[in-house]
Amino acid sequence: MGLLAYLIRRVLITIPLLLLVTLFGFTLTYLIPADPLAMVLSERAMANPQIVQAYRERWGLDKPPHERYLNYVSRLLQGDFGESIATQEPVGRDLMRYFPATMELAVAATLFAVVVGVPLGVIAATQRERWVDHLARFISLVGVCVPVFWLGLLMLALFYYRLQWLPGPGRVNPRLILPPTVTGFLTLDSLIAGNLEVLSSALQHLILPALVLGAYSMSLITRIVRSAMLEVLQQDYIRVARAKGLTERLVIMRHALRNAALPSITSIGLAFGNLMAGAVMTETVFAWPGIGRYAVDAATKLDFAPIMGVTLVVAGMYIVINFVVDVSYAIFNPRVRLS
Repeated sequence: MGLLAYLIRRVLITIPLLLLVTLFGFTLTYLIPADPLAMVLSERAMANPQIVQAYRERWGLDKPPHERYLNYVSRLLQGDFGESIATQEPVGRDLMRYFPATMELAVAATLFAVVVGVPLGVIAATQRERWVDHLARFISLVGVCVPVFWLGLLMLALFYYRLQWLPGPGRVNPRLILPPTVTGFLTLDSLIAGNLEVLSSALQHLILPALVLGAYSMSLITRIVRSAMLEVLQQDYIRVARAKGLTERLVIMRHALRNAALPSITSIGLAFGNLMAGAVMTETVFAWPGIGRYAVDAATKLDFAPIMGVTLVVAGMYIVINFVVDVSYAIFNPRVRLS
């Protein structure tokens, strides 16, 4: 099977996946035994049947579930994510405002996870059963087991409150004047505007949430890279490379790490998807204005349209990332196209 046919097949698979995500998310929101109007109307208004009926007609809550779902999908195909019941603002506009902050945090966390996790996994594999290997496995175990909210609170208590090395919650110092929005990435926008003060503040505020969010992915990448490297280092071509007189550095970098790249690509790609989906707790702890915190606020108000919007965005990102990983596999290993 050629690469183009493989790509077409992968694209066609994503369409029913997105439909299933919309159906699953809509079903869950419908099954919640709560009335979203109770969160936006006063007790006096809720006691008035005419007002309640008017609001139900306004938001389509008086229609049967299947009709509401079909209307939602129809509007979604036109790029309309609906409106928030609580704020009466278009959800698509809110997502465009909050999404760059989450993406910036996820990119920073992924860079931390890759920059630390890959070398740590390689070192652990090359120093197997030595103190470095034991230390790397201990760090990866701690990163996997420690809850995100607890690690975030610990980081704030240590580096912000006790040592005062880094700033606290938020995306930037609130006293600073923000640069014009170009990309939505505050670090890039401040760099484009030449505002070094905002850039410095944004980078400092990014450190702690990126470390907390990327800790789990860093641990997984370390373990996967270590396992892949150990398997590759036992192959015959590694022994041949060493027998030829190549330095251990060349053997590791040119032969072992390159052949261990495929499972590492998968772990890095899926790690980024997990970071997008798992930013909810981190953004809540650090008061980060992203889609995770936006989803939490919507959930507390039973605002279903923003919840569905965030679900679709995260699921879409996850599907895109899996698609990129599959394409990378097909490029590096043509045998994958036959599967």
